[in-house]
Amino acid sequence: MNKLITIVMPSYKSYGLVLSHVKKFSKKINFIIIENSFDKYLKKKIDQEFKNVEVYLQKNIGYGSAINYGAKFVKTKYFLAMNPDTKIELESIEKLIIAANKLKKFGAICPDHIDNTDKKKQKVEFIEQKSLYGAAILCSTKIFKKIRGFDENIFLYYEENDYFKKCNKLKLKLFLIKGTYFKHSLKGDSSSAKYKNQQEKFYSYLIGGWHGQWSKFYYIKKYEGYFNAIKKCLPNLFINILQLLINIFLNQKKAKYIYFKIEGLISSIFNLKSFKRSKFDYK
Repeated sequence: MNKLITIVMPSYKSYGLVLSHVKKFSKKINFIIIENSFDKYLKKKIDQEFKNVEVYLQKNIGYGSAINYGAKFVKTKYFLAMNPDTKIELESIEKLIIAANKLKKFGAICPDHIDNTDKKKQKVEFIEQKSLYGAAILCSTKIFKKIRGFDENIFLYYEENDYFKKCNKLKLKLFLIKGTYFKHSLKGDSSSAKYKNQQEKFYSYLIGGWHGQWSKFYYIKKYEGYFNAIKKCLPNLFINILQLLINIFLNQKKAKYIYFKIEGLISSIFNLKSFKRSKFDYK
């Protein structure tokens, strides 16, 4: 059992993917799973069949908040925050730990995102960057807790951008570690979720549109000020309103999605919290 690292994995309707990671790594690495769709069956199965795995059921607190919550229970020096639809090998995790030990102080480090079919052997190399690919990031547990991790005002989207920006401001360096690899779906944050029906899947898509606009305005406002956020987002609001008026008659589903985007942006402009959730979430 590796005593230096824990895998922290937020999950949302990702039963199969979570189990595949647990089966692959749980004998070698501690696991903390934050199950945002309150899947009692997943927790029961893991509790009965696997050691070194803790599952915490939540009523969908969001990605960044889930990592913050999981980090509270981490007892190892490092943790790897990872999406369920991320693929990584033990060799790369071990190399990341070696890199972390050499760096000592950092905001986060990340393996190289590549398609496995293009994977080439190369020596480990440290590339300093202003931001990283957020689907698999290794953090120092002590530093992450000290800077209070992710901004919990953000429910979905821009949470990683915000964390990396915070690291930049605090002069905590970010590094891409060449010679370590991972693969992640580029279809979006809900690509790993398994829905009961098309209605639930479509509503999740609507929620994504809402939070994409809410979080974008919030993020710009946080770092560039309210008026710069208005300046950057207002043209898109007018375009969306025009698109809504057109699609009311042409495409009802598209019109509904655009409406959710408009509502999310307006909510953020009026400083409302990121309150929108799927009506299919656990109550």
